[in-house]
Amino acid sequence: MPKIAEIFSSIAGEGSWMGRPATFIRFSGCNLSCEWCDEKHARDIEGGEYLSLREVVEECKKRRLRRVVITGGEPLLQKEDCIKLVKELTALGFRVMIETNGTLLNRLNQEEREILRNCEITVSPKKGHLSGNAVRTAISLSAQFKFVVGENSWRCDEVRDLTRKYSINNENIWLMPMSLNGIIDEDLARRVWEFCVKEEFNYSDRLHVRVWKNEKGR
Repeated sequence: MPKIAEIFSSIAGEGSWMGRPATFIRFSGCNLSCEWCDEKHARDIEGGEYLSLREVVEECKKRRLRRVVITGGEPLLQKEDCIKLVKELTALGFRVMIETNGTLLNRLNQEEREILRNCEITVSPKKGHLSGNAVRTAISLSAQFKFVVGENSWRCDEVRDLTRKYSINNENIWLMPMSLNGIIDEDLARRVWEFCVKEEFNYSDRLHVRVWKNEKGR
């Protein structure tokens, strides 16, 4: 039975699903503690509540949105329940995306990897917590990579060097300016924008931050 921080309906604000309506399932607990995290309420595994997989699936069905984003926290901390949820939702015809920091991808067995091939995976690597094996596993799963650029996170040139080192397809790379306390540094956003044009990366804004700041459940 998974520990869930929140379930809500919103518009995806980042990455390849940006602008699309979806149901968000936020798992409780994270194995990292990024100081600029904008979902601190979901980092503690003690937070949230236990829900049966049936309750989670029924909540998605009730909301009648065909896209579901499984996020956190770090959803793969509760790997067994997360994988089962993906399997059930995809069998019902939902389009599913998992957002993960990528540090636990190497713990997936072959059967679990095959199940995840039926959904989209977005890896948001955290600087200092990214192994080569994790990158290679993500590539094998056709994952997208979403890098937060800003102070105490990634620099644009570091992302470029990493993608070249592992030969990651530019089509699967998203750069996104960091937000702090619900505020996006517009000068930073412009620099990231220009770098994406130069290197032919994808630029991601943060629509939910622009519209709702740090409001929970958005």
